[in-house]
Amino acid sequence: MRRHWIPPLGLAFGQLAHGASWLLALWIALRAGGTSSPLQGIAWVHLVALGWLTTTALSILLHAIPAFLGVRWRFEGAARTALFFFGLAVVGFVIAFLASPQTLFVVAVVLGATLTIYLTTAWTTLAAAMYSSDRVDRAVARAFAATLLLLFVTMLLGVASASLFAGIAAPAWVAQLPPAHAGIALFGWLTLLIYGVSARTLRPIAGNRSRRPALHVITGGATLVGALLLAIGNGAAIPWLSWSGGGLIVAGAAAYIVDVAAVLSGSTNSYRPPQYFIAAGVAWLAAALTLGAGVLAGLPWSAAFIFVMLAGWAGQMVNGHILHIGVRLIATIYRGDDDETEPRELLDARRPWFAFAAMQIAVWLVSAGLVVELRTLIAAGAAVGLMGWLILMSALAHARRSAAAATT
Repeated sequence: MRRHWIPPLGLAFGQLAHGASWLLALWIALRAGGTSSPLQGIAWVHLVALGWLTTTALSILLHAIPAFLGVRWRFEGAARTALFFFGLAVVGFVIAFLASPQTLFVVAVVLGATLTIYLTTAWTTLAAAMYSSDRVDRAVARAFAATLLLLFVTMLLGVASASLFAGIAAPAWVAQLPPAHAGIALFGWLTLLIYGVSARTLRPIAGNRSRRPALHVITGGATLVGALLLAIGNGAAIPWLSWSGGGLIVAGAAAYIVDVAAVLSGSTNSYRPPQYFIAAGVAWLAAALTLGAGVLAGLPWSAAFIFVMLAGWAGQMVNGHILHIGVRLIATIYRGDDDETEPRELLDARRPWFAFAAMQIAVWLVSAGLVVELRTLIAAGAAVGLMGWLILMSALAHARRSAAAATT
């Protein structure tokens, strides 16, 4: 059986979770009586963070790590199988939050087990490059290994936190874990991963590359230390530690924004939709950090902060990559692994732009609704987001038809 360079089912599952997230947000906003359980919001967070973003990331890493480092993925079959069952466990996890909280801990353990299998194969693969004679390869391999270690830590904290919702007796300190879990997940896992992967993927998307390696060091180092300090400060309720971590995260983000702005401004690739999605993602990162500063200052913006970090920053970066890497995968499925068709040749001229506009409007409406606590705005934003997702799926379907037509 032919094995594609990125598991198509992984990307497809991620996009289904993306669409379901807008439906879930709309349902929560329109619930009769205007009331909703906090568990429903947490279900949305995990549907996006695990179902959409992490599943997509783990699928792409199966190609990115070997491609970046020139190594062969060890035990790849086990990794792909674990990724499949990880997706099933995510579905069960979200359903448990919505309908059966008492089963959360058990489902979380299963989820953690599937992720551990995947991560073990990834670390085994990275070990081959950590002692490479090439200094850059060694640095990249260790950065990937550290980022995946933070995903593992996030998982451990998440499994322990699930016991709180499942009604399992636990030591008092377990109640302090959810804020630490959130901090490491948002910055130590998702943000650091995006920083690292985009340093390479921006080259084909923009037709330009970063020429400021010092900024990469600042971005990675400041964000890594900042995420750990923020997580410890939030978990232990030590404000100055949280502020110190937040300050380092902002410094890392500032270096990243400067670097990406330089790459995009010097773009030689005239196909713009993926570039605009990435630019929007970076803008939403700045907005999210502003909201995060407000949260540390005591303002009730935590829901808006988490939403913008997930749907704005990480989500728009994924959308931009789907319009490039996702379309490239579609081309190779139908035209063979050696096909080098550019995404612009398979996508139509209008739908990616309509999807871009709808997604930005949706993120803005929902985040504004969360800040002012107005469900009407949230519902409107979720409806626009769902429309944007449908347009994005229509664009990808058009790419599939274009790729298939060339083979008939």
